[in-house]
Amino acid sequence: FRGEMEQRVAALVEERGRLQAALSELTGLTVHPSGANFVLVRVAGDAHELWERLLERGVLVRDFSRWPRVEGCLRVTVGTPAENDAFLDAIRATLPEVTT
Repeated sequence: FRGEMEQRVAALVEERGRLQAALSELTGLTVHPSGANFVLVRVAGDAHELWERLLERGVLVRDFSRWPRVEGCLRVTVGTPAENDAFLDAIRATLPEVTT
């Protein structure tokens, strides 16, 4: 059991790093450091609109854009490589439409 859990944690850490690196390359996003199973990104534009556009593409992230102290942010849970790829494809397609 312990070995299986260590493998899951290692996979999560690897995917989180890949996700953070890919998001950091996108204009209009600020990626906050994370030691958790999610990544918090601040959108230079309308984060709620970005959330809606991602949702239209079947990609669900948490909309924190109107929460105190994390205004303009979305929280992205680290998923499987395929889930993360789908998210990255969707955000690359929609981010230019909502950033300032």
